[in-house]
Amino acid sequence: MKNLTYLTFILTLTSLACFADEKSLYDFKWLDEGEKVYVIQNKEYVKARSIGLDLSIIDSNSSPYQDTSGFSLALAYYFTETWSIDLTYKMYNNSDSADLTNLLNINVNTTQTKPLIRKINAAKLIHINWIPFYGKINTFNKIFFFDWGLGLGFGQFDTSGNYETFDKKNLSITFKDEVDTGFNLRSFAKFYIGQSMTMGFEYNLTGVETIKSIDGSKEILYYNDIIGTIGYIF
Repeated sequence: MKNLTYLTFILTLTSLACFADEKSLYDFKWLDEGEKVYVIQNKEYVKARSIGLDLSIIDSNSSPYQDTSGFSLALAYYFTETWSIDLTYKMYNNSDSADLTNLLNINVNTTQTKPLIRKINAAKLIHINWIPFYGKINTFNKIFFFDWGLGLGFGQFDTSGNYETFDKKNLSITFKDEVDTGFNLRSFAKFYIGQSMTMGFEYNLTGVETIKSIDGSKEILYYNDIIGTIGYIF
């Protein structure tokens, strides 16, 4: 008898649920008409009014006749969570590429001229950075927080080129050092690996007003840097 009572009770509830008006099930309002809800996400990591130090490794493609790598050191000050300024020093290491070696080997028994080469040796830059995006990635049961931003920089570049000896009928390549000016556009992402430590990567597009022809006239030399960074925020 008790089991029959329980069964009757369950069937009654099921019937009410089945025949209930759908609107009566969902027409429930948490808020009054016209009101809105705003959700604020607190930042796990903050950097406003802090100093950041970044050490980076660079892979560059400034010249098809040079294999170029390097490192950089940057000191930044964060005015707010979205704006910062930094001083950046880049040092490049250049070595002859396989293209240049093959070209010189072909020319051993000829009087052909050498390629015109312009190398970037170092850069001293100042950037203004805008960091509009703060996000997180949840993967493998771990949350990774990161910043993404853009930067615009200007500065001085130490370069060297062989334009003065370009048309000499010999295989030796003699470079002359120059000091040029240019700009740097950067896009970067930084992942927080601790309360103060970061790891990131960035892409740089650089333009340097330098000598690119044998008559000594200047044009904009564009090149790209791919950069891996480790940093610390004080």
